[in-house]
Amino acid sequence: MDVFIVVLPWAYLLVAVIFLTMTLLEGWANHDGWTLARLSGAVACIFWPLTAVVLLVHILASAAALRQA
Repeated sequence: MDVFIVVLPWAYLLVAVIFLTMTLLEGWANHDGWTLARLSGAVACIFWPLTAVVLLVHILASAAALRQA
């Protein structure tokens, strides 16, 4: 199994957890409730790396198809 495929989910999780923690701590420090901005920030923390994952999977699939051709 490719090391990159094993490491990528852990890197994704680490980045998402770090930014989600920062978002939650910022709201806690400001004594804010769950505003639309905080909720949007939490959702963005979880889903923004997904764009990179989809792009990398597409690149790997395209490269594999070119090697077979």
